[in-house]
Amino acid sequence: MARIPISGIPSSFRAPLTAAEIVLAQGASTASAGIGEACYVGPKLSGGSAAVNTVYPISSEAEARALFGEGSPLHRALRLHLMANPQMKVWGLAHAASSGDGAAAATATIVYATNPTAPGVTRVTVCGEECSVAFTTADTPTTIGAKMAAAINAKTWLPLTAGASSGTVTLTARIAGASQGDGTVGVLRLRGSIDAGKGTTITVSGAALGLGSVTAGADGAVTEVAGLTAALAAIAARRFYYLGFTAWDATSLAAIKLHVATKSAPSPGLTCRAFSAYTHTLSALATIAIGVNYERHHIVWQKNSDHDTAELTAATLAVHQLEEATDRATNFDGYRTARWLIKPAFASADWPGLQDIDDAVTDGILPIASNASGSMIAMSVTTRSKNAAGTIDDFRACETHRVAVLDEFVDTWKLRHELTYSNKRLKADEVLPNGQINGNQRLPPKTVTPSTYRPFVVRTIDEFIERGLFQGQVDWVSSLAVVIDPNNPSRLECGVSGRTVDLLHQTTFRVAETTPG
Repeated sequence: MARIPISGIPSSFRAPLTAAEIVLAQGASTASAGIGEACYVGPKLSGGSAAVNTVYPISSEAEARALFGEGSPLHRALRLHLMANPQMKVWGLAHAASSGDGAAAATATIVYATNPTAPGVTRVTVCGEECSVAFTTADTPTTIGAKMAAAINAKTWLPLTAGASSGTVTLTARIAGASQGDGTVGVLRLRGSIDAGKGTTITVSGAALGLGSVTAGADGAVTEVAGLTAALAAIAARRFYYLGFTAWDATSLAAIKLHVATKSAPSPGLTCRAFSAYTHTLSALATIAIGVNYERHHIVWQKNSDHDTAELTAATLAVHQLEEATDRATNFDGYRTARWLIKPAFASADWPGLQDIDDAVTDGILPIASNASGSMIAMSVTTRSKNAAGTIDDFRACETHRVAVLDEFVDTWKLRHELTYSNKRLKADEVLPNGQINGNQRLPPKTVTPSTYRPFVVRTIDEFIERGLFQGQVDWVSSLAVVIDPNNPSRLECGVSGRTVDLLHQTTFRVAETTPG
């Protein structure tokens, strides 16, 4: 067998390749590429011109709107991504929304009653967008409702449409399916108000579409996850390092995990990371995140967010792509810049406290914190927070930079290897009678041995040490092994282990006062 085995590529595999395996959360073991492009995957509206399961480069919101339909989850995700990070490459991949028997679009209602006795203003906020309507004593609930429906529909990027009848404004999600609010998880948030003492009243059916005495979103015979699975199959052989998803349910996330894990295996070696989001309770999400428990999947959490999952995913993915372009070990603790476009949760009761944040990151959840000044990334983590069985806390692979740094290291090695060592010949080192490698061995042209290849790897390690991405240069170099597979003389095997840089997450300071009594 191979001396330094690599998953899925036994010694008997003979096709030419350059492959690497990253093994995270390990103790001791024997063993500069450009920033990745982003691709968002989600359902489209029937009016969008895009073909499903087809990848499109996106350079403007107008393109996303035309391709995927105005107000679709993909349009909303790409719209926010381009606002936060317009310089880097981003793509869109659509699948069909749920359809067939049983499919239902989530709804909500806003009911106006009684005629005004004085002029005033009514406001409705949907998905963080405030729509206001002024009324006079000449108005009625019917006219006020019609004005409010028009104000909502004027914000064409919203994921819902409004219709009015006899003072009742009905909001309907643009796509059918549980992903827009399934009766328990509220995704499209809603609230309304009216000036007091004006005679007219307002009643909102629930805190979000699909909640309360309205229609909950439901998948039909053709489920959304079926469309998602087909779309992922279309990019099985193509690498997009950052993948953003508008889906949030456990079944969809399992399909996403399978896709990412399969692509990130040594063969085909198309390493990538997934981002999704969730807006319900921490306890409900903990169950989902622990079920995923994978170092290449981030789940963003903001309880009762004014943003839907499409926008939460896009905002977080966009700033990771932006910041990691220059520093893969970016510390996102408290991240809040002009590029960060997420509003704080509306109700202060939904702002996570320090214990909530600790519970979140311990379970592999990327929490969004809120305060009176705005919102921020509390800490960037992956869902890999447990052992393989998901029963014991294991934080070693949970921090985002552990994955991002090693991905850059492997990408750098692959690129430089292919530029330097393509079409080379391989031979074993000459060994002296004392067992040492002959340092004066003469090599034919275009020939490499394990000992002459080793300095090439060491130089890359040293570069990452100097950039502050690795620590412990002696440990990294001393662990490096370069050998020829005894069962496959055409394979040069390398193995190395070491520690990435640590991020400063906590600082404590104990001060003791010692004045004598």
